[in-house]
Amino acid sequence: MKIAQDYAELIAVKAVQYLAQNPEALGGFLAYAGVGPADLKTAISSPDFLAGTLDYMMMDESVLLDFAKSMELSPQDIVKARLCFPGADGEFVCVP
Repeated sequence: MKIAQDYAELIAVKAVQYLAQNPEALGGFLAYAGVGPADLKTAISSPDFLAGTLDYMMMDESVLLDFAKSMELSPQDIVKARLCFPGADGEFVCVP
């Protein structure tokens, strides 16, 4: 199943919002991303930052599953979204 690039971006932006609203996950994410809370608004426009956000979620199964449930997505949908960003070869999954 293919995923549209703009839908992948929406999932990633929602992932940032999810992390920002969950203090337990936010600290680890900010350390992983190397940004401070004040930098989130600027960083969210970077495809690399969005890719890193999805990478972080995929490293923590409980965060991934909770986010997927909150968005009514499967974890596989989040993996497919990640394939639409830099550092992944999503040509068979992503459509413009």
